[in-house]
Amino acid sequence: MHKRGMRYTLLIISLLTISCTVVGVSLTATPDESAMQTRVAQGVAATVAALPTATQPPPTATLVPTSSTPPPPPPSSALVPPAPNYVLQEEQSISGYAIRRWHDPTMGDSSFLDILTISAAGQAEVQIESFFELGAETGTDVTGEGHPDLVVRTYTGGAHCCSSTIVYDLGPTLTRVLETPLSNCMGSFEDLDGDGVLEFVTCDDLFAYRYCCYAGSPMVRAVLAYDPSAGYVPVSPLFAEVYADDIAAHTHQAEEAAPGAMCEWDQTTKCGVLPLVLDYLYSGQSNQAWSEFDRLYDYPDKDLWWAEVAQAVSASSLYAPAGPLPGVPLPPYYMLQLLTNCGPEWQYVGFLREGQWACDAAVPQRDIYWLETELVSIGLLATGERLKLGPEGCTTTCRLDVLRLADNARVGSIRLDTAIGFPGAVYRVNGVESARWRLRGDLTWERISP
Repeated sequence: MHKRGMRYTLLIISLLTISCTVVGVSLTATPDESAMQTRVAQGVAATVAALPTATQPPPTATLVPTSSTPPPPPPSSALVPPAPNYVLQEEQSISGYAIRRWHDPTMGDSSFLDILTISAAGQAEVQIESFFELGAETGTDVTGEGHPDLVVRTYTGGAHCCSSTIVYDLGPTLTRVLETPLSNCMGSFEDLDGDGVLEFVTCDDLFAYRYCCYAGSPMVRAVLAYDPSAGYVPVSPLFAEVYADDIAAHTHQAEEAAPGAMCEWDQTTKCGVLPLVLDYLYSGQSNQAWSEFDRLYDYPDKDLWWAEVAQAVSASSLYAPAGPLPGVPLPPYYMLQLLTNCGPEWQYVGFLREGQWACDAAVPQRDIYWLETELVSIGLLATGERLKLGPEGCTTTCRLDVLRLADNARVGSIRLDTAIGFPGAVYRVNGVESARWRLRGDLTWERISP
């Protein structure tokens, strides 16, 4: 088992086995996407159709009802609930640890509001909110360290999101060895290489909703393996062979991709091509990823989009780099400019290079939601705020209003200042002006004033 100590420290990545062997969650699509799922079923059959479609997976392990098993000391009557109104519902003991499920009866049968507590003498109690179920592996030695493990699955109750898998080593000291990011992906434990030690197979949904609706969003496989010094770490390139079927199916999908067929917001083929690109990236074949991207995607934002994909993948906690990603020629800076003056269908933000005409058809574009996300990242928008193009129906005198989600009140505006010369500046006005920022060619932000 310790052969991974060296091998798995070198690589990092996660994989959702999108096959009938994976226990996962893929919740039912919202009504407005049902028609879209029908239209794209052929193109994503190799990936999306293989994901479980039930709103909740069947229980894989259950706690012992308190009515049938006496609780370990202290007695249940002496326990302090983890939150007001919560009562003890189930409990069991594993290797000296009391595992208790708490439920708030005032919230009805909503299981995703339950709390799991893990307690042992001399150790701080751990609380896990949005508890859904214990994995079937609970009580077995998943890691191979010689101690039983607790496998916990959480679910926040969203339409498509979010779930997580958490694993605690129940040794002399309670140790968390795995906590996957909240996402549309759960996963399962599998022995992929037959060595008797289980890998965790999940998926990375880092591009969910980013370029297309949920039905067309790619969810790339990812594999994590146990490292005694770091817990579960991503290692997908060590298991490149598990991507073979995905690559074959997604190559056909990408070659047949039609603009907007995967409900791409910008009517390109992004979500037709991206699954194949991600298969190659996550399996450690970055040069092949670029080669297929270059062959199959030919739109004005080609270089910009590759940079976006590379940036997002590199930042994912489920990605294991197997080498540097191929680069593309990028300018030192981009000037951001509203393109509404170019026509009523140009309700986008343009990425202009120095000297480039704003209404040039070759100008890469992103929607207002892209800008919204970016402004949150640099602090010009707060949680509970959004952007809206105004006034309604504008073309030549548009502005970017900042609205408060609670009541849709206008609380400020965002300005893309192009009058100061290339590369311009982005700032906020709420009676006073905020700091000014500009966008570098590598898609990072640079603050240019206090």
